[in-house]
Amino acid sequence: MFVLDDESKAICARFNTIKPPSNAIIIEGHWDSFVQQAYITALRAQVQKYTGDIHIVFQNARVGIIFMLLLRNTLESSQIEDVYIYVDSMQTTRLTSFLLSERYTLLLNGEVYNAIENNDNAIMKEVLSTPYRPKRLNIFSSFFSFIGQWCVSFYQTALSFFNFMGMFLHFFMLGCLKPSNFRFKSLVYHIYEQGFKALPVGLMTSLIIGYAITLQGAYQLNSMGVPIMSVDTTAKLALREMGPFILALVIAGRSASSFTAQLGSMRLTEELSAMKAMNLNIFYFLIIPRILALIIVMPLMVFAADAIALFGGMVAIKTSINIGFETYLERFYETVSITHFWIGVVKAPVFGAIIGIVGCFRGLECRGDTQSIGKMTTMSVVNAIFWIIMANAIFSFIFTRYNL
Repeated sequence: MFVLDDESKAICARFNTIKPPSNAIIIEGHWDSFVQQAYITALRAQVQKYTGDIHIVFQNARVGIIFMLLLRNTLESSQIEDVYIYVDSMQTTRLTSFLLSERYTLLLNGEVYNAIENNDNAIMKEVLSTPYRPKRLNIFSSFFSFIGQWCVSFYQTALSFFNFMGMFLHFFMLGCLKPSNFRFKSLVYHIYEQGFKALPVGLMTSLIIGYAITLQGAYQLNSMGVPIMSVDTTAKLALREMGPFILALVIAGRSASSFTAQLGSMRLTEELSAMKAMNLNIFYFLIIPRILALIIVMPLMVFAADAIALFGGMVAIKTSINIGFETYLERFYETVSITHFWIGVVKAPVFGAIIGIVGCFRGLECRGDTQSIGKMTTMSVVNAIFWIIMANAIFSFIFTRYNL
């Protein structure tokens, strides 16, 4: 609420007719949001000396709302009953309403200033009593507003991601030049936690998917009169796609969400700020071990997932079209080259890097309250799965282009 212009002129006109006492506090110059803390401390010390009445003169002063609120808090904390304010400018007069308080009486240029009797307060009450009705946008304005907000959000996220990747690569290269910066205990811990502890569910998923897909392929090829071809197609599919791809999706749902939740909780509890205060690099301690752990352990897990997926395919072919294990293995060694296995292994560290980078990046993006952890965890899993699918499609295009 502000004093109206007509009233401000009348109040300022009384300034020249009033003579403040000699012990009045005189405020001159700039007292805006950028005033030095030393000046604020000195003013508070001066105010604390007064009891009962205090006289404050604003002479050629430029003040802001924040300063007025600070002055009011200082006056409320002291033993003052009457506050005499002397102002010579309309700009300062408009802001004196922020000094109103129930703990003391405010007198402005010799007259009691009461918010209830001022027109501006009545106007403010009328404004506050009027319910807020946001302006409705038509469908086209809403659509373009949504597109604009999405573009701004995408730009800010992309900028943050490039900044994160730059810092990761920077500290990773420094770690390669000075290996003592790496935390090998943390690396081994995450290899066990995110790799070997996730192996049972990953292998079970590979077994089920390998069995189901091979079963469908075997029935279709048997109806075409070439049942033995089911060994070639399903084995190549297991080595090139099902093993690394299905395993990466499982690890993305498990590890990406885990990384995001852990780092997000550490940010909200200010553990990351505490590490920075102790001069501990969060990339060496938290980020690099997690990402490197997945890059290292994913090829090992893909090897196991390939074996389990092939075993599931063998069982499916045996139970569906009655091709024995020995026949399956003979046909497998005749038609399936080692290249298909290495193609799946090459994909594995890339998938691991995607999962680790997305999980850690989204964890550091958590802000505000605990709701952001749930939001970022969901985004982390969705983003990791999307980029795994995208990377797998790029690999398929490249390998097909070069007849691999």
